[in-house]
Amino acid sequence: MSTTENPRSKEEWIVADDGHEIYTKTWFPEGKPVASVVFVHGFGEHIVRYDHVFEEFNKAGIQVSSFDQRGFGKTGKKSKSLGLTGGYAKAIPDITAALQRGEIEGVPLFLMGHSYGGGQVLNYDCIGPLRSRLAGVISSAPCILLCPPHKPFDITVSFAGAVSKALPSLQIPVSVPAKILSRDPEEVRKYDADPLVHGYGTTKGLFDMLTQGKALLTTRYKEISPDVPLLIVHGSGDKLTDSKASTTFFNKVQVKDKELKIYEGYYHELHNESVADRKVVIDYYIQWIQKHLPSTSSA
Repeated sequence: MSTTENPRSKEEWIVADDGHEIYTKTWFPEGKPVASVVFVHGFGEHIVRYDHVFEEFNKAGIQVSSFDQRGFGKTGKKSKSLGLTGGYAKAIPDITAALQRGEIEGVPLFLMGHSYGGGQVLNYDCIGPLRSRLAGVISSAPCILLCPPHKPFDITVSFAGAVSKALPSLQIPVSVPAKILSRDPEEVRKYDADPLVHGYGTTKGLFDMLTQGKALLTTRYKEISPDVPLLIVHGSGDKLTDSKASTTFFNKVQVKDKELKIYEGYYHELHNESVADRKVVIDYYIQWIQKHLPSTSSA
């Protein structure tokens, strides 16, 4: 285990139960945190892309911890296994371990994810072993269903499933044009220039992403935690993940405290739109978390 620290954040390599090395980062507020958020990033990206988001969380007294998922970011680079995620069989235990690391005694614990990670946190809210400990779940542009032309035909998914059983680690290039992620030209440029962003998946990982997302609409929604508050956020202009699928899922789940916000015209990465537009979204995340703190924590 190796650690790099500055006064406001800590980078650390941890070793998973199966021996896989995982890059983690924690962003600290000044003083005692009022909330702790564990964040799960999207496909092909990495957590340092969220520095500007979590620095705003810190200003509100919210601590954030996250990790580069298997196959992505520094985790994927170090293991020389770009796109090799291990599927949900690895993702769910990795999220559980992240929640355990993010727990602070007496501080409400939230789980948040974007895109691929947004679908994962919704699934975790249904089947995750620590879901009952959560004070809330935030899912941003969740990968429940993909938008055309990215959405594969059912026969393609079935074929991918068959191939994934025989060759689960077969690497497949996946093209996600940066211009469909944000309307901000500077963010598009930064995404294209980022050496830790890549467009590779594996048969097993991609098959799991597609089928586990779809399962949220067909059967898994019935298993969601009814007592864990839920916020789903999506942009109406998202050309990658389907905002209508988010609406369908939201309408199906029986959660006592749930909210769906559709931001008109926003693209996939709502937190990376123009400075003014992203501020609206980030501020709302913070307000929603604050609203779900016990009165003793928010005082």
